[in-house]
Amino acid sequence: MRIVHQFAPAMSAMIAGLPGVTSADHVPLENRWNLPIDADVLFVIHGEGDTRAVADAPRPAGWPGTTKLVQIASAGLDDYPDWLFEAPVVASASGTNSVPIAEYVLAVMLAQAKRLAEITLQPGADWPDRNAMINRPLGSLSGRTLGLLGLGSIALQVVRYAKAFDMKIIATRHSDAPSPDPDVTLVPLADLAARADHLVIAAPIDANTRGLVGAEFLGRMKPQAHIINIARGAIIDDNALKAEFDKDRLWASLDVTEPEPLPTGHWLIGHPRARVTPHISWSCPETSQRVFGRLIDNIARLQAGQPLLGQLKG
Repeated sequence: MRIVHQFAPAMSAMIAGLPGVTSADHVPLENRWNLPIDADVLFVIHGEGDTRAVADAPRPAGWPGTTKLVQIASAGLDDYPDWLFEAPVVASASGTNSVPIAEYVLAVMLAQAKRLAEITLQPGADWPDRNAMINRPLGSLSGRTLGLLGLGSIALQVVRYAKAFDMKIIATRHSDAPSPDPDVTLVPLADLAARADHLVIAAPIDANTRGLVGAEFLGRMKPQAHIINIARGAIIDDNALKAEFDKDRLWASLDVTEPEPLPTGHWLIGHPRARVTPHISWSCPETSQRVFGRLIDNIARLQAGQPLLGQLKG
């Protein structure tokens, strides 16, 4: 089985050594969407936020040719050409990064509740007055309400961790499917905004979610509510968020932004009410292992005629 991939050239040798693989070839990033039509499996990564280049990528002549599987190395599907999904079988890496991203969510929630940046002593700082500390206690996650916008694999992993902190958990999802967890109460979008102490945005970006967290949504939120975005930056209306910040309302921990990367000097970088990280919540020592494990599993499943993990079509 021949695989063509978009990872670093050095990965070809490792991919070629996977079970069931006879050869592996690399497609350079600068030519990333000029994909061959005679490979068995295409192992592709997202377009790094360059939406115009992705949208304008021409459909290869004869596509999909003999392609049997397109294995996407991410959970999100928005940074890929539309024609890519014409392949007979397409699978995502959904679920492979749920653990590190959920850990990130808990980390920023705890950092916000415990005001770690504020209470960490800096060089030259005086030891604070004890009475001042007692009169302004640190926050807690216990008993607070976690709101989830989206209820996929990442959100459900966040649920598992949040339960350990005795949080109340509410969620809004696009589908009419029942809650997959008895401890997660599904609520209308307006209730999600009004009740959440910590709001985790974990929904895919599409026409329904782009700009969804806008002026009306943000205006319903509690003044000290904390927004965590690990999905896509464009789900939040940044102008509306800035307007709330200007009123000394809301806090945000943003691992994704619009645009991405943010230009130097962008107002969000260093804003006192925002914590911005460079789309790194997925990172952990096992990330590559999990993504490549998905490829290995799906090659075996493809050969056995079984449904694939993260299968989108086919």
